[in-house]
Amino acid sequence: MKMLKKTSASVIVLLTLAGMVLPISRAATENSATKDMMPVFLSEVVGLDLTKYNITTDDYHLKYPSEYGGNVKDEHVYLDLASSEGTISVMGLFLNGFNGGIFVYQPTNGSVFFNHQPSTNAVDESRNILQRYKTFAQKYGLETSHIDQALTLLNNATKASASTDDLYTFNNITGFVPSVVTAGNMKQETKDDNIKWIYTDRGVEMPNKCLKVDFGAGTLHFVDTWNLYTVGNFSVVSEDEVKQIAFEAADNYDLTLVGENDTLIIVEKPEWSSVTSIVLNMVPGKIYNDELNQANPVVSGGNATRDPLALYPLWETVLYFSKNISNAYGIAVGVWGDTKEIAYITPYCYLGVPGGELDTTTSTEPSPEPTQSENPPQIENGTPFPTMYLIGGIGATAIIAIAATTVVLKKRRN
Repeated sequence: MKMLKKTSASVIVLLTLAGMVLPISRAATENSATKDMMPVFLSEVVGLDLTKYNITTDDYHLKYPSEYGGNVKDEHVYLDLASSEGTISVMGLFLNGFNGGIFVYQPTNGSVFFNHQPSTNAVDESRNILQRYKTFAQKYGLETSHIDQALTLLNNATKASASTDDLYTFNNITGFVPSVVTAGNMKQETKDDNIKWIYTDRGVEMPNKCLKVDFGAGTLHFVDTWNLYTVGNFSVVSEDEVKQIAFEAADNYDLTLVGENDTLIIVEKPEWSSVTSIVLNMVPGKIYNDELNQANPVVSGGNATRDPLALYPLWETVLYFSKNISNAYGIAVGVWGDTKEIAYITPYCYLGVPGGELDTTTSTEPSPEPTQSENPPQIENGTPFPTMYLIGGIGATAIIAIAATTVVLKKRRN
C-alpha cells in the first residue's frame, strides 16, 4: 500500500468482513445483499455521516475466480460519495458473502463527516470499533465469540504515552506500547500503530485467520477473516524430519543457470553450509490454484484435495550454499506438512549479486537487496517465476526466489 504524505493523507478503512451475509447463489443479480449492506456498515461501524453524502457512482462486479476452483463467489462493490468536502471512494470485496474488504478513501484536500469523532488513542478507538462491529454483527445474526475474546484481551493493551514524530497514524492518534499476550486460541500482538488477534492451534499461528485494527501510515485498517478460513490439516512431520526431506530434495536437484547471451552455467554438486532457514506456514488451499500456476505448474498440491478456503501446513525452507553460485545463495524447498510431499523446489537467488562467501555470523537472511537486470539469469527448461499468496494484507506473502525474485519468509537461525 502506498504511503501518502501527512498533509494529504487518504483515510483508508479496510474491513474484511467474516460472515457478513449468507452465501449467495450463482443466480444472484446485481441487487446483491452485500451491496445493500455497504451503507449500513459505513454508517454503523465506520461511523460515516451518510446524510452529508450523495452517491455518484454505484458499481457492482461478480466473478468466480479460477484460483478458488470456480466455486467461490467474488463480489466487488464500488461507491463514490460526494460532499462539500470532496468525494470519498469506497470499494468493497466479498468472498462467498463471508469475507470482504471495504476501503474508504478520504478526499485529498477535504475531511470526512463522521457521526462521532474517533478517540485520540489507539486502545480506546480499537475498543470502540470492535464494540460497534459486534453490535453490527449481532444485528445480522453473525457469530461474535472471537470479538468477545479480542475485547477481553484488549484490556491488556497499553496506549503509548505520546505520539512520536516518526509514528504517522490515522487522525494523529496515539499508538500502542508493543506487547504480546496469548489466551486460549488467540494471540494478541500490539505494535506501535496496530493491534492484531491471531488464531492459534497446537502452538501454530495462522495469520490468515485473524482480526486486526491498524492505524498506521495515516490509515484505519480493519480486518476480520476469523470465520472465513477453516483449518484443513496439521503437520504430521517434525521440523527435523522436514529438514531431512528438504535436504535430500535439494541435494539431488540439478542446478543449471543460463546467464547473459544464453551462456550455460553448469553447476556441480554444491557445498552446503550449516545454515538452514525454516518456517511452518498455514496457507490457504487456493495457493496452488492460481491461473499462473495452472498454466505453468510450479507449486504442486501433491495428491491431496484441498479446500481453497481451508488452511494447510506448508514448511518453507532455504538450504544455503557455503559459497554463492553465481547469484544463487541456496535452494528453496517447500514441503507439505500433511502429506510430506514436495510443494516446490527452486534456486534461491538475487539479481546483480556476485558470487562469494555467505556470511553466516549474524543472520540467515542475505543482506543484498535484489536489483534489476536487463539480462537476468534464467533456470534451465524455462521454469517461470512463481508467486505464492498468503492472502493480501493478512499475515505474510511468500515469494519463491527464482532469478529475479527473492524468497520472503520468516526465518530462524539454526
